[in-house]
Amino acid sequence: QVRRAMESAGEPVSAVGIATAGWVDRDTGTVVHATGSLPFWTGAPIAAAMRQVLRLPVTVENDANAFALAEGRFGAAAGASCYVGLTLGTGLGAGVVMNGQLLRGAHHMANALGHIVVEPDGLPCTCGQKGCLEAYTNSAALARYSGSVEKLASYLARGCAAIIHAYDPSVIVIGGGLTLNNDRLFELLQEMLADLVFAWERRGTKVVPSALGYEAGVLGAAAAAMAG
Repeated sequence: QVRRAMESAGEPVSAVGIATAGWVDRDTGTVVHATGSLPFWTGAPIAAAMRQVLRLPVTVENDANAFALAEGRFGAAAGASCYVGLTLGTGLGAGVVMNGQLLRGAHHMANALGHIVVEPDGLPCTCGQKGCLEAYTNSAALARYSGSVEKLASYLARGCAAIIHAYDPSVIVIGGGLTLNNDRLFELLQEMLADLVFAWERRGTKVVPSALGYEAGVLGAAAAAMAG
């Protein structure tokens, strides 16, 4: 697939960017940790394997970090220096950018915001803990709520409130399949956050849908490769 993409590029390819689930050591391009939803992925040396085949520089980035990079460079967070990107789907991924820099953490495992506990001793999560935000806001949760956007929004608002209190972003961009054509979700989040976040009116934090849709991950991988 990578070779086909390179052949269809229409011009010489100088570097390759890859976005993947799991926490990634950006320096080595290795997956340092993946939850139970990706068995055997922890330790995968993606960059080294791809460099050997492609003979090109390869940059590997966590898919949620790639989403955040794309929205900051090309999308709904363009111009913002402090923002958070959240992706909703089979899980909840997150990328946090503060003062123009993507947060990675001491062990390359920052931004595990899907594992904020919103229900003590609640539903089991793929991370091995219970009651994580991810278990209450992913696609399986929406199906469990019989499509009730209000129920999902109530949990997502709790998570967003914790994120706002921790990072004070100017924008939270939310993407993924659950957000497409879902204006009601964002209306509910704005209403609920006004009650959950202190000094909400003074902050002016915007919670907005992705401007890039399903292309965000690809664009983020490209942005990561361009950054080198």
